[in-house]
Amino acid sequence: MSLSRRAFLSAAGVAGLSTLAACASTNAAGGGTPGKVRLTYGNISVPKSRGVLEKTLKDQGIAVEWVGPFPNHAPSMQAVVGGSADFSFGGSTTPADQAILSGADLVYVAWATTSPRTTAIVARPGSGIAHVSDLAGKTVAVNKAGLGEFLLVAALEKYQVPKDKVKIVYLNPPEASAAFGGGQIDAWAIWQGFREIAEVQYGATPIFVEGDELDFQIDFTSYLVRRDYAERNADTIRAVIKAFTADYDWQNQHYAESLQIGNAVSNYPKAVIDKMAAKNVQTTLAPMNDDGIAQLQRGADWLSERKILSGKIDIAEHSVKL
Repeated sequence: MSLSRRAFLSAAGVAGLSTLAACASTNAAGGGTPGKVRLTYGNISVPKSRGVLEKTLKDQGIAVEWVGPFPNHAPSMQAVVGGSADFSFGGSTTPADQAILSGADLVYVAWATTSPRTTAIVARPGSGIAHVSDLAGKTVAVNKAGLGEFLLVAALEKYQVPKDKVKIVYLNPPEASAAFGGGQIDAWAIWQGFREIAEVQYGATPIFVEGDELDFQIDFTSYLVRRDYAERNADTIRAVIKAFTADYDWQNQHYAESLQIGNAVSNYPKAVIDKMAAKNVQTTLAPMNDDGIAQLQRGADWLSERKILSGKIDIAEHSVKL
């Protein structure tokens, strides 16, 4: 969900992406089960914890089975392709695009924008980094083919810093957090939650913030299902998207409270939660539509041109408008 993806989840691991294609041939549950939907969830899931989404769907004759938790989007998509789940949770479009390019027969059914976009490159105290131009010769941690990598590439491009002048290391957030705190890396491209931990616990300074620096959104929140599932379960998909949309609307109106719901599991220090709450991130979810296809295509083209994705993808061919 919005909090799960930006604030609490680990990065999308590319190792799982190649496995998606291998799982495709083993899928024996393409049609799903009538009157039931299997929803993946992350380490922290506000809709699952609140229970409202589950009740809403139950009232419509749809039983919810929660499958997880998953640390990031890639393994949740693997579960969908492998037939043990029906929906990937609201995760990053970057690994979703790569999963499709790797052979997974997934389709987008919903997408979301967030505002403000708070993903940032943060610098460690004493690193000598005050600006993106100072990253030359420094070590920067990112998650491969994910939010962190695209943000670093965008920052270096904007400020004309050659990528080969920067020492890039690929780490998932928990590993990067430990390396950042221990001084093994100088900077870190990371999203909300981990960003605030770095600022509060390690004295990190943001030097490049996505929403302040980039003119358009490149990576989006997304929900995907198998193509054959979409063909047979349009009504269920509509009901699920509508229920998730209502949950996002509630989170938007009760942002601080939703953080507290998530924090019952994550146990972040109060100062971290307060920093996150002050940003009041708002998420707007919608079923796939022409605008969503156009925006996801623009982001995918940007990623492909910079070889963050392994090739070009036609978003319209991998989207279902319900």
